[in-house]
Amino acid sequence: MPLLTPYVASRSSDRGTLQSALGIGFTAKGPHLVYRDERPEDRDKHGNLWVRVEESDDPGHIQYDSLHPTRQRTCMEQLLCQICARPADRNKDGWLFIDWRRQDSPPTWPEKSLTTMPPLCTEHAHISTHQCPFLRRDEHLLLRVRKPHLHGVAGTLYTLTTTGWTTTDNGQLSPYNQPQYPGMLASLLIRQLHGVKVVDHP
Repeated sequence: MPLLTPYVASRSSDRGTLQSALGIGFTAKGPHLVYRDERPEDRDKHGNLWVRVEESDDPGHIQYDSLHPTRQRTCMEQLLCQICARPADRNKDGWLFIDWRRQDSPPTWPEKSLTTMPPLCTEHAHISTHQCPFLRRDEHLLLRVRKPHLHGVAGTLYTLTTTGWTTTDNGQLSPYNQPQYPGMLASLLIRQLHGVKVVDHP
């Protein structure tokens, strides 16, 4: 069986935001990160600025361990399958997710786990557990999730210096229930899994 190309996977030829595109905006709360030519679609409804991804005509190669920000966000917001971008499977026990234990997983894992991986349809959940090298290597569980709450974003954190914006942290989490970082450039949408039931098969 040929390897699947996940809809959310990035490609080596994808190009992210250039630092020269970033500017400084001012509000009553002080300076914050903006695009010099910012468009309404650059921010989500919570006000987070999102990274722009420029796709090349050169398809490059698939990066299975890297998520495409725009496609990941679309699947997470609309609960679409991360492989085919069609509606993820949902039954009386909830949406279908796969999750694995990480160093920062809560003691209640998989309950209240934070995930950047969108849900799946039944067909592709089955195939993923057999094809994905990360799932074959790490402890993982197939889950039904009644309440996959939108939790926040993660991305690159910039700090304003006398010479402009400087990157200080990559992979910074910014929960919706906490004040936003003025220098956050979001690249991943995060859900927290509540009402979790471990299942044996899709």
